[in-house]
Amino acid sequence: MRNSGDEKNWYARLALFGDSILALFSSFGLLVLSFLISFHMDGNLPAYTSVPWDLSPSEKVYRQLGPTPSIAPPIIFLVDDERQLGDNNLVSKEMRAAFDRDGVIAVRGILDPALLSAMDDATQKIVSKEKEKENAKTKRKPKLLTGREKAPKQFFTVNQGAIFSSVEDGGGNSTVVSDDSPLFVKVAMMSKIPHVIAGLLDFDCDTCIHANKTLRILRDIFLAKDEEEYVCGWHVDDVGFWPAIVEEPGEPVGINAWIALDDMPIEYGGGFALAVGSHSSSWKEEAYRSIGSTHSFPNGGFNSSRDILQNRPGNGTCNMEYTAPHLHRRMEETKRVYDVKAGDIIFHTRWLFHKTIPFSRDVVSNRAAKKEEPILYRRYSIRYGPGTSIIPPGYGTEPSVISEEKNGGRSADHVSEYDSAWYPRVWPSTSDVEIKQMQHLANDRLPKALEKSEQRKKVIRPRVKRQY
Repeated sequence: MRNSGDEKNWYARLALFGDSILALFSSFGLLVLSFLISFHMDGNLPAYTSVPWDLSPSEKVYRQLGPTPSIAPPIIFLVDDERQLGDNNLVSKEMRAAFDRDGVIAVRGILDPALLSAMDDATQKIVSKEKEKENAKTKRKPKLLTGREKAPKQFFTVNQGAIFSSVEDGGGNSTVVSDDSPLFVKVAMMSKIPHVIAGLLDFDCDTCIHANKTLRILRDIFLAKDEEEYVCGWHVDDVGFWPAIVEEPGEPVGINAWIALDDMPIEYGGGFALAVGSHSSSWKEEAYRSIGSTHSFPNGGFNSSRDILQNRPGNGTCNMEYTAPHLHRRMEETKRVYDVKAGDIIFHTRWLFHKTIPFSRDVVSNRAAKKEEPILYRRYSIRYGPGTSIIPPGYGTEPSVISEEKNGGRSADHVSEYDSAWYPRVWPSTSDVEIKQMQHLANDRLPKALEKSEQRKKVIRPRVKRQY
């Protein structure tokens, strides 16, 4: 039988480090910690309660971003065919709310079927012409374009400035931009697309703060994605694809209209991925710095190619996965991919991170085994910006600045006012004068500027596209 002293101090026998109260609590703490470690190893602890010494440095950096936000499903909004250009209800409250929250919406039914059919025919001819050039280079039967030994390209066809380019008609002739309004002009400037952009930016609201703003095309580009595996990683477009510096606080931000010209089933790959909400994330500035986006450029631009090569910040537009793997991981977790059909349009804000998706290797291999034609997906992308957008000053590859140095630092409105329609107006209306100016640019000044632009790109491309 135990004496009273033993009964009084029974708890002391539980202590591992002595018989004091302090030792008892120390032992109890060790026991709790053991349970936590055990639960963690079994995968039963919440993600953000792991003991810090159990994490790798990269995991610690990643967890500082906080919990992964949930994102809404990839809904494609339908626009009633009866809604006409000028209808203030073309952009619904639901569309506007989704765009403000996510930085992106997808819409079906905007393009007239006849216009979409014409785009299909015209872009097929552009691709066919590119294939002929490719065949002439290789002098052999076309094959899958994967595994190019030198300088892999993300896209099989790249046609920047499509509204200025000649469009081959059925007779084999070329029609440059003119009063007859060729196809790309009809789509980019005269369809319902500019009205949707104006609605998303509140330009069509008489009482809104941005009611008197103009909307202009800063860049348009036709692209065809082949089975080449190389793609540009998570990024925002740099000045080569979006020729405007960062907007002042309170100024409207540009919007990209990404038009699918083929059905792009998700399971095939080859489409477009967007990091939902990344335009308003707490880590966006870190992401901009890691790739050296426009946000990190000097105020007056760069002075020369040497200046760009030596002093451009970041590690290349396409290299997020290697320069900031924790941010790449977060974007992958908040990725949205739409199951688009030909004619669907994805509208996303300029500062939403996005990337092209490579084709599924299984799909490519299976098609090759069946001797089916390689897959090729076409898309037409139009970068719309407010007329207040400032064209980047300094040394660069922008044709308007190469042609007239004073255009650097001017707004897009002022470039058209003092020089020419390098950035044609689409809202509140197009301009007949500017369309005539576009014809002159296409035939005279633009080819010369593009030639010099390509020469500069060859010099600075190794720095801009640094690969890992």
